[in-house]
Amino acid sequence: MEPKLRAKIHDLVLKARELLMEEARSLLEGEYGLHADGGLEPAEGLPSLQTNAEAAETRRRLEQFLADEAKAGLRGRETVDKLVKEVAFTHLNRLVAFKMMEARKLIRGTIDRGTDSNAFKYYLVEHPEDEALWKRGEVDEAYRHFLLWQCGQIAREIKILFDPDNLPSRLFPRPRALKELLQMLNDPDVSPAWAEDETIGWVYQYFTEKEKAEVFYRLYRKKQRIKCEDIPAATELFTPRWIVKFLVQNTLGRTWLQMHPDSKLGEKLDYLVPLRGEIPKLPLKPVREITMLDPACGSIHFGLVAFDLFVEMYREEMAHAGQPGWPEKPSLELEEDIPAAIIANNLYGIDIDLRAVHLSALTLYLKAKTLNKKAEIKHSNLACADILLLDGERLEDFLKEMAFTRPVYGRVIRSLWSRLKDANQLGSLLRLEEEIHAFVEAEQEALKKDRAKTPLFPDRERFADAYASEEDFFELLGAQIVQAFDEFARREAADGKDASYFTGEAVKGLKLLDIMFRRYDCVVTNPPYMTSRNMNDILRDFLKSAYPKAKSDLYAAFIQRCSEWLDEGGRLGMITQQSFMFISSYEDFRKGLIEAYAIETMSHVGPRAFDDIGGEKVNGTAFLLRREVKQEARDESIGTYFRLVKEPDAEAKRNAFETALAALKAGRTDPRVYRYRSGRLRGYTRESMGILDYTWIEEFVQIIAQTGRDLAATSRTCNSG
Repeated sequence: MEPKLRAKIHDLVLKARELLMEEARSLLEGEYGLHADGGLEPAEGLPSLQTNAEAAETRRRLEQFLADEAKAGLRGRETVDKLVKEVAFTHLNRLVAFKMMEARKLIRGTIDRGTDSNAFKYYLVEHPEDEALWKRGEVDEAYRHFLLWQCGQIAREIKILFDPDNLPSRLFPRPRALKELLQMLNDPDVSPAWAEDETIGWVYQYFTEKEKAEVFYRLYRKKQRIKCEDIPAATELFTPRWIVKFLVQNTLGRTWLQMHPDSKLGEKLDYLVPLRGEIPKLPLKPVREITMLDPACGSIHFGLVAFDLFVEMYREEMAHAGQPGWPEKPSLELEEDIPAAIIANNLYGIDIDLRAVHLSALTLYLKAKTLNKKAEIKHSNLACADILLLDGERLEDFLKEMAFTRPVYGRVIRSLWSRLKDANQLGSLLRLEEEIHAFVEAEQEALKKDRAKTPLFPDRERFADAYASEEDFFELLGAQIVQAFDEFARREAADGKDASYFTGEAVKGLKLLDIMFRRYDCVVTNPPYMTSRNMNDILRDFLKSAYPKAKSDLYAAFIQRCSEWLDEGGRLGMITQQSFMFISSYEDFRKGLIEAYAIETMSHVGPRAFDDIGGEKVNGTAFLLRREVKQEARDESIGTYFRLVKEPDAEAKRNAFETALAALKAGRTDPRVYRYRSGRLRGYTRESMGILDYTWIEEFVQIIAQTGRDLAATSRTCNSG
């Protein structure tokens, strides 16, 4: 997106946020008696609650929301602030979504002309009650019903953001605020943004801009460490498109080409770096089984680029199925099924911010519908780690009520409950799957004892899941536990109790565990950056215990964690701070990486690689690692490095990378390109060189001497292969 258009979106989002938050506070206090400090006026003193059944139900849900948040540890002003932001965020992004759907011709005009929009007119014809309201002059009320109905249509496939019956939906902007907001969104100056895939990500970043500024003001001016609830705002950073393409094409794209050497897809990968030396082939997989995870997904920018690549992979498999080196049958029979299949089978994401997960779901929905308007999105693989678990009393009620026949169910749920206590700030760094490994081993051990006692008549019903593979074990276990939570919610509702919050948070935890349990062909992300001196005590102590070699910064812990999710031969693509390459506190961490992974390529971008961050705050490097179990293959792997640290800004770095890459593809040298055999990086100490310092001049001189080449006639390309 062009900088001028981004600036317009920036201003729109800030104005819309202020408008919607002010409207939400006014509505909460004036109509429902909820004050900014969390105080709640008696319902008897609020006339609208006595005469309007819908308003009375909204007040009841507000009371339930406050009670649930209090049990989860959030009270008073914090609770109201959270609700106000959620209401503003929800309505802004729904309306942004409508604009983007209008631009893609996925829906009739819904907000483009306000109450004169075509879709509203069609709606009135089919809904006589609202047509009667319109005829009586209650146009705004009929239009509100229409917009919520439109949300309901979309919620059939993407309920997470468009649920027409949730609390934000009931706190709908009143006519004055809505008209002002629609005027902003329909401004011709911003209309090109609605056709851009990136717009959702920029809306997310700009919506949290104020929180980010407040966090860093407290951090640097008041010397307050970053609190749990501040982490999303403090660490969210929209990745430049060219870096996303570099990482996705050189992980997912290269994975596909190593499975299919005869693929023509490489011709379309303009950022694929040509590598030297032998690159191990990968076992053949149908494309539906190739998976990519972004464990800090934000608005799933990496997933957007990967989506387009998966589309081409499905198409190519369909064209070549049955030929040598290709599956006998394609993953899909019909091209129209590709969009839904990608969301259901290939893309996975985790984030600690529920708002980011909402937008990731919306992003993928729009992408799929743009490709096939009739695509049915039945399942996605996005998980939120912002889980607020209620007290243990409700948990024990659940376990008692459901009367599980297998003790393992109770053990899994209790253990998961305790481990998720700090998931809202530890997120992807938790290793929840380790608990499942322990349970699998315990169940299989019990199965062995059962077989020993009665070898002819094993209790197969009791130990059915233990007969399965470890992954199947969890699928069986997880499915039954989720069903139990759903059944518990239904029973509680029948008794006049609301268990939706309790069960909803629990199911979020199980979804998170499901994604963590898997292993992936590619893990690609821009992780959060935060030095240990800025962390709160819980986060800092956790990293010391769980990631001792990477404890100095969140990004380093993410490198380690992401590498653990890779399948054999899997590829890791990340953009992080550069400090892990050089400073002494990361020496053991570096050695661990080099002893398990081959470095395939790196763009060392240095400072000013992000348009919205000036100076030297972020000194970055984008790199690709391959999990390689064979030491010889690791040692012989030749990494290709692009040194872009001297270019003055983000645009110059992109241009320099493209120029250097074009030179490589044409067989020419470029002074910004270095090549280095990974085996030479092993065994060096900090005193001899930074272990990932691919430009080390003394080593270069030694290579020249060994090969007998004339230094003056040699390019700066350092190739030790």
